[in-house]
Amino acid sequence: MHQTLEGIQAEATPVIDGPLKVYFVAVSLLLTATSARLPTFVAVIVVFSVLTTHAVGRAYFRFVRYPFWFLVPSLALITFVTPGQTVFEYSVLHVSEEGVRLAIRTGLRSVASLSVLSFLALTTTVPQLVSALDRLGLPDSIVEMLLLVYRGIQVLIDESIRLYTAAKLRGGFTSRRSTFRTTKHVATSLLLSSLDSAEQLDLSMRSRCYSGRFPVREYESHGHAYALGVLAVIVFVKFGQLL
Repeated sequence: MHQTLEGIQAEATPVIDGPLKVYFVAVSLLLTATSARLPTFVAVIVVFSVLTTHAVGRAYFRFVRYPFWFLVPSLALITFVTPGQTVFEYSVLHVSEEGVRLAIRTGLRSVASLSVLSFLALTTTVPQLVSALDRLGLPDSIVEMLLLVYRGIQVLIDESIRLYTAAKLRGGFTSRRSTFRTTKHVATSLLLSSLDSAEQLDLSMRSRCYSGRFPVREYESHGHAYALGVLAVIVFVKFGQLL
């Protein structure tokens, strides 16, 4: 059964939740990005993979496979273009020892950062993220923009699905020519309906005496012990003399 990102977020059961989760991810990502030690990257990958798998199950592995399609070719290119002592050669391809080391370090750093961000993306809804940022004193104008964009995207997706389904049922995609013509009409209708929705939203907000600040839901944080434990492990591995 196909799952949307919002469906995964709604069903997620993270052990670290609330605004604490956003701050925890931000600190973990900072520690990961500023580290140069391979054990730090390995520890972050293991810890956040366990946290995310516990929260969303197999959806984590379905989610991270897409970035890997872009990461693997980039790492292969690094091994070929980095100069140094050649360890493997085939025709015009030369793999250097320095290239292998750089690719390993870059790959582990990228996967570690991806693991941290995946935990945030798969377990945090936009309202939860906005609530956490609002507690940090995010300007009301930015909060308003984030929530309006979030709501607008949902309306746009629902409308596009409705128009696509209606066009498909009427045989609008039976040939290349009809597909092009139908796509043009659907895009035009989608643009016009988006403008109408925006005008209706503005009118409804004005009629309700909108004061310029959206109500932001408050979320309760929990999992402080887990957050402190994970951060302690990352700090210890990053600054400890393990190797």
